[in-house]
Amino acid sequence: MGKFKKIKSRLFYKYFVSYLIIFLIPFIAMSVMVYHNSVVSLKEEIEQSNINKLKQVKDMTDTRMKELRKIAARISFDPQLTPYMVSHGYYGSEAIQELEKYKANSSIIEELFLYYQGDDVIYSSKGLNSLETFAQSIYHFDHWKKEELINDLNSIQKPVVLPADNVTINNNDHNRFITYLYPIPPNDPVSHGTVMFLIKESVITGLIENILGEFQENVYIFDEKNRILTSESNGNLINENNFDPLASSESGIHTAEIDDKEYSFVTVNSKVSGWTFVSAMPTSQFLSKFAQAQTLIIMTLLLIVVAGLVAATVLSIKHYRPIQSLFEYVSKKNSDVQGKKKRNELDSLRETIVGMFKDQKDLCEKVDSQEPFVREQCLMRMLKGDVKNNRDFHSWLETLDISVEDRHFFVLVISYNEKANGEGSVKIRESISRLFTEISFKGAVGYGIEIFYDNTVALIVNMESKVGNLNERSREFAFQVKSLLQNDCGVSPTIGVGSICGGIDQINRSFIEASAAVEYKLVNGKSSVIFFGDLVRQEEPDVWYPKDQQIKFVQGLKKGDQKVACEAVKNMIGSLTERELPIHILKCLLFDIINTVLRATAEMGMHQYMSRASELVEYDSLEDLHEKIHSLVIAVCNEVEKKKDSHNHELRSEILEYIRKSYKTHNFSLESTAESFKLSVSYLSRFMKEQTGATFTQYVWQLRSQEVKRRLKETDESIKEIAMGVGYMDVPNFTRKFKKAEGVTPGEFRKLYA
Repeated sequence: MGKFKKIKSRLFYKYFVSYLIIFLIPFIAMSVMVYHNSVVSLKEEIEQSNINKLKQVKDMTDTRMKELRKIAARISFDPQLTPYMVSHGYYGSEAIQELEKYKANSSIIEELFLYYQGDDVIYSSKGLNSLETFAQSIYHFDHWKKEELINDLNSIQKPVVLPADNVTINNNDHNRFITYLYPIPPNDPVSHGTVMFLIKESVITGLIENILGEFQENVYIFDEKNRILTSESNGNLINENNFDPLASSESGIHTAEIDDKEYSFVTVNSKVSGWTFVSAMPTSQFLSKFAQAQTLIIMTLLLIVVAGLVAATVLSIKHYRPIQSLFEYVSKKNSDVQGKKKRNELDSLRETIVGMFKDQKDLCEKVDSQEPFVREQCLMRMLKGDVKNNRDFHSWLETLDISVEDRHFFVLVISYNEKANGEGSVKIRESISRLFTEISFKGAVGYGIEIFYDNTVALIVNMESKVGNLNERSREFAFQVKSLLQNDCGVSPTIGVGSICGGIDQINRSFIEASAAVEYKLVNGKSSVIFFGDLVRQEEPDVWYPKDQQIKFVQGLKKGDQKVACEAVKNMIGSLTERELPIHILKCLLFDIINTVLRATAEMGMHQYMSRASELVEYDSLEDLHEKIHSLVIAVCNEVEKKKDSHNHELRSEILEYIRKSYKTHNFSLESTAESFKLSVSYLSRFMKEQTGATFTQYVWQLRSQEVKRRLKETDESIKEIAMGVGYMDVPNFTRKFKKAEGVTPGEFRKLYA
């Protein structure tokens, strides 16, 4: 429960209340059912048990009373017990014996008497006595006087039961008897005699004792006149002044307060005798078992409630803890979330997740917008050969859906003709770049990138290795590209095709070869497809070094590709080393290589390196010559890269200056800028990203945003005037964009910073 006290969260208590409600609904229903089926049923069983016990006494008493009636009826019709027979001197003894037999037939009769009205003698199983002597000396009743006794014997017309009374027998023996008077003959409106039964009170109370048990209970038997015939008690008898409500109560169970104490009464009425049987005991005892069961069930239910509270707490903690941990983790990563806890961690997390998805969506949009730049960077790196052992690079290729496993590659270099460099060149370049974003043909996919400084488009073709003849497929692909350019763009460029290579680290060599092949348009003519492999297959003297290496060297040097140029020099000198050539032939070939290096340097306009010719001719060995040429190649390639960077820097300055001058005009756009500089839209987008780190749109927005904020702070111009003053015609769209970037509307920004 220590954890429970530490948690102060609306969400936790929401969970707790929810689980508590889920627990309480079935628990209450179950409790009602259990209480009704157990406690209420037990109470009914206890009440019915007490009623049944009292009914048992009633039934046994009724049975005994019926027996007495039968005996009285048999006596009235017994010929040996007629007035004549009992008074006859000879037959009188037989009558006494007959009465003894009747007495013996009943277990409850202490003594029975036969009296005929008007007679002064009363007969019993022990003999006969004068009525006077019987009433005065032999049986003396405390509350039944002699005169009343004689009168009742002579006048009784219906059965009468007298309450238990103390009786003194022969002035010696004392006992309590219930007296039962039965007129004879039975059912006769005029009786001539009476049968009197004496029943010990203990006989009746013995029947009652069975139902008292261990309770402090009082049991009473009332006659028709609500007089107590007899009673039995395990405790204190109820005051006689309170008998009336007991005797007059109807059958069933009742509750009443007597002597400042609550009693429960069980009442049973006998239709046979007309008696009322009543048991009375303190309510606390009457329902003691019920109270015990009730207490037990209540304690059980309370334990279940406690268990339910514990379970609700444990479940609440169990389900709240992960959310709390997640909330704390998110709070550490994002301080804005902590302020939302006052509401609800789940709501805060929901808002955070919604925000994350929104940010992710924005990020995906940004990533999608950046994908062309990433794609072009990857393609450019492949053309430069900067891809060896680079895991990140391979991951980028997978993201761009460019497969490299079990693939072969070759490069097409497409050189524009005069039409593509003349009027409308931007649209033509744009259509060519759009066409070559991705092109596929018979298991080969090409990815194009514009090489602005060479006025060419390089197309890296990715072919499946196991589909058909690779050389035939490369030729088909090249002619298919030419056909597409003629049909879709209306141009017939020169296409140079490099050799097929088996990995992306060899693509730069195929690119150099394709670039070299394009230069042979002077020989093959414009609008032709030139394969580098066809060039190197021309017959050469056996003493000559490989022509393809010479071509690669020159083209690599012009492109500033150190790897290809140095590799070509190494291969050319190495091919001469492997042959056993006469020294004069070897020197001639070496001077031709030196001439090739110097000629290529001169053609590139790098005359400052011509002074190193004297160094090249003064070599001591092939290795020495190789090192000197290698050093010169490195210097020239570095100079080529510097020129490219210088060109890019100059172009960057011109473009940025143009943007700063034109961004406030309404017709200013990426397309108009590309048209002004004779660039394709895709190349200009990539160039801006490379040079500034931002896209064209982002860079323009930065300029416009800075100008808008300056005017909001320093001028009184309206929002509309400011928006239109920086090139926006759609003011609502400008307001939404400004709020998204700055977090406030332009009007709110002015209030904050003006």
